[in-house]
Amino acid sequence: MMRKLIVMIAFLSVAAVAKAQEFKIGYTFLEYIVFNMPEMETISSELETYEAQLGAQIDAKQKDIQTKYAQLQQMAQQPNANQVVLQERENELINLQEQLQKFRAQADQAFAMKQAEKMNPVYAKVQDAIEAVRKENGFALILNSRVAANSAGIVLAADESLNITELVFKKLGVPMPKEEPSGNAAPTGNN
Repeated sequence: MMRKLIVMIAFLSVAAVAKAQEFKIGYTFLEYIVFNMPEMETISSELETYEAQLGAQIDAKQKDIQTKYAQLQQMAQQPNANQVVLQERENELINLQEQLQKFRAQADQAFAMKQAEKMNPVYAKVQDAIEAVRKENGFALILNSRVAANSAGIVLAADESLNITELVFKKLGVPMPKEEPSGNAAPTGNN
């Protein structure tokens, strides 16, 4: 009876090891692929232009506030300055500063929305290619090798044969960049 139990445990162990070998996990660096897509040059340029436009509007509002503040200081230094007018100008400056802060927040939100509008289709395209490579090569899972810049990521060590990055570039019809992502630096989009 004991012998049958040992044989059964050994058989189940061998079956479990065989089953575990069928569970294939690959990895890639999503951002490296995304930021090396051909359309990223145009997207980066469009986003830089949009950001510059928003920045110019913020600068103009800031300059207006500075001008009005300088005028208020000049008025306040006059010996016969009207305190009611000074208080009105001060309140106007406070209101303009609050409006500037709101505009900055709105500009940040507008930029984030524009960035998502431009980037989401690229991420979707790359994700579709990753999924196709996963299915074609029998992977159960594909992990992102890095989660953020300067991050070791999810994959700390792996067999290079499980890296599907080159396969994804081929699937996308994009040449694999000659320069590999460095260990500590994530692509910035300026590649």
